Order: sequence, then C-alpha cells, then structure tokens
Amino acid sequence: VERFQSDLNLAEGIMSNLMPKKIPDIPGYDIFVYYEPAREVGGDYYDFIPVDERRLAFVVADVSGKSIGGAMVAGNTRTILRLMAPRNLSPADVLSNTNYHIFRDIRRGMFVTCLYALLDVPTRVLTVASAGHNPMLVWRGKARRHEWIKPNGIALGFDSGQIFKRTIVEAKVILGVEDRVLLYSDGVVEAMNEAREEWGEPALAEFMARHAEQPSNAFCRELARVLSQHKGQAEQHDDITFITIRVTGNQ
Repeated sequence: VERFQSDLNLAEGIMSNLMPKKIPDIPGYDIFVYYEPAREVGGDYYDFIPVDERRLAFVVADVSGKSIGGAMVAGNTRTILRLMAPRNLSPADVLSNTNYHIFRDIRRGMFVTCLYALLDVPTRVLTVASAGHNPMLVWRGKARRHEWIKPNGIALGFDSGQIFKRTIVEAKVILGVEDRVLLYSDGVVEAMNEAREEWGEPALAEFMARHAEQPSNAFCRELARVLSQHKGQAEQHDDITFITIRVTGNQ
C-alpha cells in the first residue's frame, strides 16, 4: 500500500508540473480552463503553446494508462509537442511528427488521443487536427446553434506513421464575435452517475446553448457543477479536463 501511495504521489507531482501555470491573456478572447483528476492519477493533460508571433496552439490530450506510466507518457507527449509546434502552421503535421516519436517510446497497448487547435489570433481562424480525440464543440453566438468539429485521425502511438499520415486531416473554423469553442477530454461526456448512465454529447450541447454567453470562468465553474451533480455519489472514474475560448472582439 505504501509503495502504491508513493507511486501515486510521484505521478501527481509529474502531472501537476505538466500543466501550464497561467492562462493566456489575449485581447479579444476570453479563455479559461478546468482540470479535475480522478482519484487514481489519470493521463489527461492540456497545454497552450505559442507557435509564432500571432498564433497560439490549444491542446487537450488523454493517455490510455494511469498512475506513473500514464503520467510519464503525458510528460513525453508534452515535450515532443512543444518541440514540434513552433513555426509549424499545420496541426496535422505537428501531430504526425509527434506520433513518429511517441510510437517509438510508448509501451504496446498504450496510446494517446489529442486535439490540437491552432488559433490565428488576428484573423480568428482556428485550424484543428485530432488524433482520435473527442470532437471540438463550437457555439455560433449570432446564429445560436452548435457545431461538432471532428476531423479524421487515429490516436498517437498506434502506428509507426504511414497509416497515421494517411488518415489525419485538418478542419478550418472561422470564428466570429460571440462564438465559443470547447475542447475537452472524454471524462466530460463519459461522466457516470450511480446508475452508470453517461452524461453524453447531447447534454453537453444543451449546456453550451444555455451557458455560452457567460464569462469563460463562470462557464467552466457551472459545467464542473453540472457534471458533479450528474455524478451524484458515484466515483469519478476519469480525469475531467476542458478548455474554453469565447471571442469577445474587445481589443
């Protein structure tokens, strides 16, 4: 038991050091993040990576393993992504290069899903690639409707590169004032109550429609509260991670 607890403490230390210490403050955008690890340390990780003078990448990733193994793979993924991202304007290429290195290091049977969204700050164009991750949810403030953005791609670590490169595609999303974007890990939509019912994508879309206009910190607090309410007395079985970006247009 002591050994297990010391492993958990070590993994927790690794994971807390991976997370960015502050949220980017960008005029015209309201950004906030929420991260709640499950009791046994999982492998969710999020990041904000400056790519060049006008572009910033947002990352949410989820490692299949838990405890020290998952934490080490998450740390490795973060390091490689941060090496591959600067000056590269193709999220699909960044993920392909990351996969090349992850595949060589990862234990067979483990993998990493990852959503990588590159924001061109002045033009409000978001270029998105997914390594087998949950779709991104976009709320169109003026039209009052939601869109799921799910570009094709397989998880990091499954394949040495040929299949990965052949399947990964990019999606471009042009954001307008009052639009909101949500990147999240599967712990959000797969949050279970005592009857083992998942919260689900329809509930997330409905939540977005009701709360999209709130400031991002209030939006995150409310989403965390609703997930906790759904869970009830059930144990949290997975990490819950999400990043939200609202376009305010205020420079």
